Amino acid sequence: MKNLRLIGFLMMLASSFLFINCTSDPIEGPEGSAGIDGIDGLDGVDGLDSTADCRSCHSKEHRDPIKASYLLSVHANETLHTDRGTGMVLTTSEYANRTDCVMCHTGPGYIDKMNGIPTAIGEGTAAGDPAYPVGALGENSDHVTAINCKTCHDSHSSFDFENDGNDFALRQGFMAVTLDQDPSYAIDMGTSNTCVNCHQPRGLPPTSTSGLTLNSRYGPHHGPQSTLLEGIQGAEIAGTTPYPAAKSATHRTGSSCVNCHMGATTDGTDGAHTWHPTENACLECHESGAPEGVEGYDANMAILAGLLEAKGIFNAEKDSFNSVTLPLNEAQAAWNFALLREDRSKGIHNPDYAKALIANSIETLQP
Repeated sequence: MKNLRLIGFLMMLASSFLFINCTSDPIEGPEGSAGIDGIDGLDGVDGLDSTADCRSCHSKEHRDPIKASYLLSVHANETLHTDRGTGMVLTTSEYANRTDCVMCHTGPGYIDKMNGIPTAIGEGTAAGDPAYPVGALGENSDHVTAINCKTCHDSHSSFDFENDGNDFALRQGFMAVTLDQDPSYAIDMGTSNTCVNCHQPRGLPPTSTSGLTLNSRYGPHHGPQSTLLEGIQGAEIAGTTPYPAAKSATHRTGSSCVNCHMGATTDGTDGAHTWHPTENACLECHESGAPEGVEGYDANMAILAGLLEAKGIFNAEKDSFNSVTLPLNEAQAAWNFALLREDRSKGIHNPDYAKALIANSIETLQP
């Protein structure tokens, strides 16, 4: 019995030595050989700067030259109003009290036109009235301000310029323009459509065979550039000079309002937002430089003016038409004379169409 107890005691003692050995820190051995170097990972790709496209246009560096350029433009200066009493130039348009003028001669008028809001003159009290108070100027109405950046620019339709193109936040964007005087016809010139909105005639050439009475305001008004460029809305009198097809003018198919009038400036006084044609744009096609007008234009316009004056239609001294009733062909010749003068490009917008209108007008007036 005592032997069994002794054996048990010895087993317990041996077990305790094993336990102590398992839970004690091992003796540190010699350092092993170094492992091989790891392989460098690939550099990550920098993330896209989500504001880069925005900052390329919406920065002082980009916008300050645009604002300086705009101040040289006719748009900036001729839509302002000079107060007759103080001589101060106000940020209001002198055309604010004319229903047919506010849509192009005031900023809010153009915006209302683009939004489909009628631009009728009123007191601003009736529901839906765009509030162009008669004769309102200066602080009297917010609806008579001159055109500015916000007149033409609003917000982008898409920021995916790579796939959708940059619409430059133009209110008109790339939508075709339905002509005011001929809703059956639409002109589509891309970003130049903004120009087409206002630079279109405010009347149509006469077509009636009955007599027509002229007055000092007879003609297409001051903005027939887009239709002359398109090759339409001249009075196409039958004659020996053929009329080119609509849309066929080189400046219509190979250029645009934007290309010629907003090209890279030569000295800061042309192109860009001055809208004065820049020779830089001309030199892309005309190696000899910017043409001053279509060959023979001035001489033929002088002949046409002389014939109109001889018939008592045009008063050269007053530089306006007389109040006379005319047969159709004479009224059409007068329309063409007014259209080409108001275009002010000396036929450059559409040389072949301009030459045909002048030649056939001269032909119909000659004895």
